Amino acid sequence: MRPFVSFDADAPHDRVAEGRHARLRTDATLLWLALAPGLAFVRQRSGFIQAWQAEDVDHGVGQPGRVGLGAWLMLPALTTPETTTVLPMNDALYGACHVELDRQGPVIVHVPADPDQRYYSVGIMDAHFANVAHLGPKWTGCDELEVLLVPPGWTGQAPGGMTVIESPTPSACLLGRFLVGYEDGDLERVLGWRKGFTVRPLEERQGAVHQDDLLHPDLASTTDPWRYFSVGLDHLSRNRFPAELAWVLDTVDADAIIAVEHDEAGRRAVVDGTQAAQAIVDTVLTTWPTHDGWRLPQPWIGLPTARIAENAALQLFQVGSNDLGEAAYFFGDLDDAGRQLDGANGAVYKLRFHPGSLPPVDSNGFWSLTMYGPDNLLVPNPHHRYSTRVTRPGFVPDPDGGVTLWMSTEKPEEVHDAAWLPAPPGPFRLGLRLYYPQSAVLDGSWLPPAPHFEW
Repeated sequence: MRPFVSFDADAPHDRVAEGRHARLRTDATLLWLALAPGLAFVRQRSGFIQAWQAEDVDHGVGQPGRVGLGAWLMLPALTTPETTTVLPMNDALYGACHVELDRQGPVIVHVPADPDQRYYSVGIMDAHFANVAHLGPKWTGCDELEVLLVPPGWTGQAPGGMTVIESPTPSACLLGRFLVGYEDGDLERVLGWRKGFTVRPLEERQGAVHQDDLLHPDLASTTDPWRYFSVGLDHLSRNRFPAELAWVLDTVDADAIIAVEHDEAGRRAVVDGTQAAQAIVDTVLTTWPTHDGWRLPQPWIGLPTARIAENAALQLFQVGSNDLGEAAYFFGDLDDAGRQLDGANGAVYKLRFHPGSLPPVDSNGFWSLTMYGPDNLLVPNPHHRYSTRVTRPGFVPDPDGGVTLWMSTEKPEEVHDAAWLPAPPGPFRLGLRLYYPQSAVLDGSWLPPAPHFEW
């Protein structure tokens, strides 16, 4: 091996070819990672359009007879084990709306008054799943409001002094979460109230918005790197990287990657590069910062970032995540002895929050604990219970003011029903969600305790 400081300006052909292939591998790795958040957005948007094509229009609200882009698609019930989105929450109804602001023009987002002062969130995200703004009690209060969502560089006039939110990309999405209480009839109340959330164009346009080119039903299962790169680069042609990622296209020769699709040696180099990128993602997820078995939220999550490997991994593990200003997510699958959580053989675990160390959230936020299987989906159980929180009827705090939650396949006799989550008879994962986390969470001075194996 020659010294690292040496070089050969007249290298032989075979060494030059080796260098080209090494460059292709490196470029393919970098580009695969950098495009991953945008591809996650493309996959979700494609699924959104397909859902509109397949579902009854009653699942949408706000624009009768108008489907697809620019209309809310609202799920009519809480998530269940049949929900295929990984790591879903089970406390609130989901809703989504995709807009193409360069095709539709600015849109007016209408939010009804929140008479119950319940938690809700409308997160506005760009085409790479970076949060642009939040609408909800913490940010915009509980009164009725309208905001104007505009494409980048828009110079028009907002009606009536309406607040303008500029998306950094023409493609954008709104992700809604609407908390459902445990009281009888609250689901129906939320369903009725939620109909007041609408999206409408600032200016009516003739004809349907073109969207056929946005359908990519094969992306969830494709293994073809050139399909991945071509769709990703096409998305990028309309939705540029944030400034933090401008270096990627200055560094990577994307044209060279596309050009070698039918060149055997070049193709092998690109495939090797994409496999290296996938191995990097696996490594990032496996070595994610943890404390007491919990994967820790990072300050860059949900924001524009140059951390291409970490962000690619995040969008595969937890697509479309809120930033820490809105929510903090802790996921864990180890007990306080570092062993895998496992409900086999009647195992019982407890998660104990001592007095003064309960998850710190604002008064109009909440926290909850959710049970997942090793597939990151909700765990089927005869009780149809997948999450719990301290507002569940019958919940009893500990005598000292602390809180203890229990996980097992069968509820221990002395445990209050509301404090128990049914576990599978095998490995499981917990999700601890804090909506409107306080500063102790943001600066890392509060961390959740590890579950303890009781017996």
